[in-house]
Amino acid sequence: MGFRDSSGDDTDDKGAMINPALRNYRIPAYADVPHSEVYFADTYDTVGPLGAKGQGECAINPIAPAISNAVANATGVRFAHLPLSPERIFSQLGGRS
Repeated sequence: MGFRDSSGDDTDDKGAMINPALRNYRIPAYADVPHSEVYFADTYDTVGPLGAKGQGECAINPIAPAISNAVANATGVRFAHLPLSPERIFSQLGGRS
């Protein structure tokens, strides 16, 4: 979820980065993300280390599209680019409530 709403590269009118430092990148804290459960598959992979199967980004990929679809269903406005920050959503809605 941090990728979904915090990964914007802010630029000025000329296209220059105005947030080039990672210290301004907001990483979600425990209280910012919903409860999730982790399930482990009982498998063995002959290629992976110690029989492990790589699952690194599988859980990350569907999050942004799912939230984008939820926002589109709620507002009627489709967002094709990240981040889905409150400021971007509100500006695309034209200030309507």
